[in-house]
Amino acid sequence: MALRAGVFSSSYVPTHQIRCSAGGKSSPAEDFAPLAAVFRRRLLAGVGTASLVAVGANFGGVTSFLLGLFPDFGRSLKLDLLYPVQGFTRCLAPNYGFEFIYPASWVGDQTLLNRVVDKAESQRTLDPPPLSNGRSPRSLSEPVVAFGPPGSKGELNVSVIVSPVPRDFSYVNFA
Repeated sequence: MALRAGVFSSSYVPTHQIRCSAGGKSSPAEDFAPLAAVFRRRLLAGVGTASLVAVGANFGGVTSFLLGLFPDFGRSLKLDLLYPVQGFTRCLAPNYGFEFIYPASWVGDQTLLNRVVDKAESQRTLDPPPLSNGRSPRSLSEPVVAFGPPGSKGELNVSVIVSPVPRDFSYVNFA
């Protein structure tokens, strides 16, 4: 029933019709059922990939948490070189012969890094070497690595100095 220009007519037929998919033969749930399996597979693949990336990148500390559940396993595989295990990280230098663990919140000493960079730049310079004044460069026993809490001035730290030790060396001399 519709009104046309003031005339009431009961013979009005709408021009649009609402149709179900496939002309009413099947429901939309049946039409999309094959897509649901594809969606489920893609969802599982996406979640699985994201989980692997999160574990590999220690996103949100998830890897450290998992290694903290089995700390001996993580330390035996030396995974604490990359990921903190129970709040500690490993420093390993097999060419110098030492290995130790330190708190994961500690940072490396920037002074040592700057010295290594300066030394490497001086060895690879394009300029001629400076004239020596007869003195040979003195050999200093410098730390190879050093770690400490961020913002400290060195009052609490761990430093490793590698140097030759005489055969008759004893700690008793320091007591």
